[in-house]
Amino acid sequence: MPQVKKTKKSAGPRLHLVDVWALEAAEYPRALDWSADGERLALGTADGTLRVLDAASGTLLHTKSSGGALTRVCWSPRQRMLAAASEDGTCRVWRDTGELVAELPGKGAGWVDHVAWAPEGERLAIASGRIARVFTVRGEPVLETDAHPSTVTGMEWSPQGDALATICYGGVHLWSLHKGSPARHLPWKGSLIALAWSPDGEVIACGSQDCSVHFWRLRSGKDSEMTGYPAKPRELAWSSDSRLLATSGEATICVWRFEGDGPEGTKPLLLKGHEDLLTALDFSGEDHTLASGSKDSDVLLWRPEVTPKPVGLARMKDAVVLLRFSPDGQRLAAADETGHVEVWRVSETRVE
Repeated sequence: MPQVKKTKKSAGPRLHLVDVWALEAAEYPRALDWSADGERLALGTADGTLRVLDAASGTLLHTKSSGGALTRVCWSPRQRMLAAASEDGTCRVWRDTGELVAELPGKGAGWVDHVAWAPEGERLAIASGRIARVFTVRGEPVLETDAHPSTVTGMEWSPQGDALATICYGGVHLWSLHKGSPARHLPWKGSLIALAWSPDGEVIACGSQDCSVHFWRLRSGKDSEMTGYPAKPRELAWSSDSRLLATSGEATICVWRFEGDGPEGTKPLLLKGHEDLLTALDFSGEDHTLASGSKDSDVLLWRPEVTPKPVGLARMKDAVVLLRFSPDGQRLAAADETGHVEVWRVSETRVE
């Protein structure tokens, strides 16, 4: 990979990441999520601490501790409730005031690896070991899947909330929430490690252990593969209109265009600006700004359909591990390996 420091200073449209606040958590960050109204930011760390912060000021509102490292934190899309999954085998649901609502037990393993709210915010899915379970916010069971062939490595709801997708070795499993509807299997001879369901519900994309990206068009069942990645593509991010899929797997961001006859038979957009392996990707809302983080400690902003060069830059203290746009796309939060957390306002005007 050539040295590309000069491209970060290139002419073109510019965005600026204006400092809002910073936090030193002093523990490895495992999970980061904004509340649906953008007023709270939740941080989960490897020592089992859950911090709920005022997103405007960084003020600590409350902390909670679990019996194991936190693996995921996830705000409800409709209510001020926060789910925190832990290696102690439990997913706890908290109100933003700190009140415990429910404790949801995993099954089949000593920890809960994945957690996801349904779009309406009334149901919560958790996965532990080879089994995924769905509960109401009050802890009432809704669904328990059959045992998967191997450990569940990813989980996501359909945009409509009528199905749950899980991945493991051997492909994608789609579990219907309608009684009497059979599960659907999208086979793949390999281990899948990342999952992203397009916002329009038409495509499921997965990163694979064999350094490829595989995707399925759900209406036709047709599947395709993008190969040639130097490393495992663990990060996948869709634009809000489902036209662009950004993928990791090296220092260069590979963006596939799902329009016309693409991406089959087309060349991807290649975004060069990082000097080390990509570790985080996230698209903002309607303007399709893409944020990326890397082991090189840089956070870059992109407008892929305008220019292949970065349009904004900030630096963390160490390798970036988490990166999240606020729901309105106006702020960006990042965390690095040292536990340093930074929140910026995304602006088209430089603030000295």
